[in-house]
Amino acid sequence: MDTAPDRSALLGAVLWLVVPVLISLGRIAHLFLLVPLVLVPLVLRMVTPDSRTPLHRIAILGQPFGAVLVALSFVVSPGLVAGVLVLPWLATTVAVALLGFARLLPRGFRPLEELCLNAGLLYIAVGGCWLLISRLGVNPLGFGDAIVFFTAVHFHYAGFVLPVVVGLTGRAIDDDHVRRFYRPIATVVVFGPGLIALGISLSPIVEVASVTVLTLSVMSFALLLILGVVPTRSNRRQQISLIGAAVAVGISMLFALGYGLSQYLGTPIANLSIGRMVQIHGHLNALGFALLGIVGWRLSTPSPRFEDPTPSIPFSSLTSTWRVGEDYVERTGIEADGGSKPVGQVDEFSTYARHDFDTESVHTAVRNFYERTSEYTLSYRTHWHRGFRLGARIAALFTSSFEQLNLPLPRTASKTANSRIIDIDDSVDGRENVRAWVRTDSETGSAVFVAAYSTHEYAGETYMNVSLPLPGSNLSGILRIDSLDSAEHEGAIRLTSKRRTPGGHSGLYLVTPFVPIRLPMHEEFRVWSASDTPGTTGAMATSETTLIAQHEMWLFGRQFLTIDYAITPTASPKTRAAEPELD
Repeated sequence: MDTAPDRSALLGAVLWLVVPVLISLGRIAHLFLLVPLVLVPLVLRMVTPDSRTPLHRIAILGQPFGAVLVALSFVVSPGLVAGVLVLPWLATTVAVALLGFARLLPRGFRPLEELCLNAGLLYIAVGGCWLLISRLGVNPLGFGDAIVFFTAVHFHYAGFVLPVVVGLTGRAIDDDHVRRFYRPIATVVVFGPGLIALGISLSPIVEVASVTVLTLSVMSFALLLILGVVPTRSNRRQQISLIGAAVAVGISMLFALGYGLSQYLGTPIANLSIGRMVQIHGHLNALGFALLGIVGWRLSTPSPRFEDPTPSIPFSSLTSTWRVGEDYVERTGIEADGGSKPVGQVDEFSTYARHDFDTESVHTAVRNFYERTSEYTLSYRTHWHRGFRLGARIAALFTSSFEQLNLPLPRTASKTANSRIIDIDDSVDGRENVRAWVRTDSETGSAVFVAAYSTHEYAGETYMNVSLPLPGSNLSGILRIDSLDSAEHEGAIRLTSKRRTPGGHSGLYLVTPFVPIRLPMHEEFRVWSASDTPGTTGAMATSETTLIAQHEMWLFGRQFLTIDYAITPTASPKTRAAEPELD
């Protein structure tokens, strides 16, 4: 089946050439059919070469039948019959979009070129919906027949083909200077088609602005392709195809800008009527950019710069019912039988040693805490940042109920948590050397955090692998540990979920029964000796406090939570009374 898309594209090309003889078609409809008949199977072969999953099979097998029926739908007038003929193509585009989701969810928004490819796979389903609406003869929001059909064309070309070509181009860019120009272009290409459609529906200003920005970005992409990418390719036929694609789209965008300017000035430029502009723009985009661009990259398809790392991450299989709670381990029967009982998050901190991280340079108090976690009491206070406090109050309604991630509300006094470390049956969890760290509120006894800790190695790095059971899923944090480069905190460490490279394992994932979802969040812990205590956490510390830690979290790049910790050996006297209120 791996060669089926190429065979389908070849047969589709033959059909596309003869279909005007068999069916009376308008020029735009004929150009549109190039996508389902020829370009989609070529893209499926390049972007999703693995045909073993059900989604791949549905997309690959459904494409030729759906494409032929789309062509037949143009034989009849818009209505119920034409709409029914389009349904198999809509199902195919939905399967392609689900492939895009399956690629997007574990990867997240990085690397950017893969996000472009995923966006293209997602947008085509929108095009399939608009094509169904067009062939049914429905005019939503008062749009005319032409606008509805052009919207379907827009999402098949600007929504599907353009991001795919830009994404494949990004795979071929190794030069950092070229990538610096590529990033803003690719970002516009990902979001531009959707913004244009939104502008058409809601706001002419948004439409004009989106069209202008996308047009300039595509023209910039044409230059980048010719000057920054083509010279690096060794395949002569590919070079010719990509140059042709770049020249075609550059000229096409010039015509689009000229027409837009003539509309703005109210004066025709070069006799650019809407009919003439659509024909020139359409032919250059379809036969020039789309066909040459897709065929050009099919001649020698660049491999992803970074493979999806999630298949190699050993995620925990632990989940919960509605309630997690302090007795989660005992209630679910996952405690290991016999053997030595762990007392820390890791048996030996030296497990995390690597060529650029000397664990012996870490402060002794820090290492002791990770090796003997259950022997410490944690005093902590939370600060929910502006804009997230209402969300924190709403979330607390649920977290307090299932006793997990059960953090204090905004403006709540600092609290104290007790710790237990419990050995977990590795065969149940699915990872190695697993232990649960259960933190409970010292006043109420309710669980604050219930997390299962393990480690795993990948590409010469040992990661801290933390899993928090949730109803039907778990939240997994894959953390990289480094020395904290700070003159103020000698021997301190930093744990972060932020990836240094797109191919690394670090990240926060919602692990579902179907697919791990990389969340648009990251967290960072900093841990240092109490002798370097800053004023922000000093109020919770006593003379017996040995460590200070700070936990920060970001959502879409915006910080929403800071937790300050004062960590004291359990045998020490109680920590001082908590401060009454926080700002």
